Amino acid sequence: HSSTSHRVSAHAPKAVGLTLNREQLKIHSSGRISEIYGPQFRAQDSYELQCRMPEPPLLLADRVTGLAAEPATMKTGTIWTETDVQADSWYLHCDRMPAGVLIESGQADLMLISYLGIDLLTQGERAYRLLGCELMYHDDLPKVGDTLCYDIHVDGHAKHGDVRLFFFHYDCRIAGKAMLSVRQGQAGFFSEKELKDSAGILWTPETQKLREDACLDAPAHPFGK
Repeated sequence: HSSTSHRVSAHAPKAVGLTLNREQLKIHSSGRISEIYGPQFRAQDSYELQCRMPEPPLLLADRVTGLAAEPATMKTGTIWTETDVQADSWYLHCDRMPAGVLIESGQADLMLISYLGIDLLTQGERAYRLLGCELMYHDDLPKVGDTLCYDIHVDGHAKHGDVRLFFFHYDCRIAGKAMLSVRQGQAGFFSEKELKDSAGILWTPETQKLREDACLDAPAHPFGK
């Protein structure tokens, strides 16, 4: 249930657990997850709602270079991924990866909690939502030609009523140099009703009043579509 990717991260132990290439990551985003995780995950193949990696173009990870976890145990674990910043990457701004895309490229906590078996517990009734984290940038934004190496850890789990929570942290490095660190990451799995009834920062664009005197400065850099 694994295949060797074309590039191996210096930060992942050699040949640890599952390795996945880009095409296999696409299976996680929209296919039968048991095809890459094995037969013990077949029970969730029929669930419409599952914890998945995003589909392209929001699938930002290019490969999984290692995974140290026991499948379907809901214990802790580690996953290593890589993202290549290429000249034709859709998100580039002045040949750099924007800050928000840099954070989102550490998206494989989704894959790790999936491998740990969250959907076998929630049985298609609950959806993932990120709740919060602390983050720090350590260097300039990634540029074309860089490969981002992510080292992502699930640190623990909790239950609040019917809501399942998990806690994580990760580091991103480029050529061994620190780029971004995320600490105190928290995410949970919520029912449709819980999400509809949630408080916090809610925005309904249909009812927003547009300001006539809004400041609309021209961009300093010319953009196409």
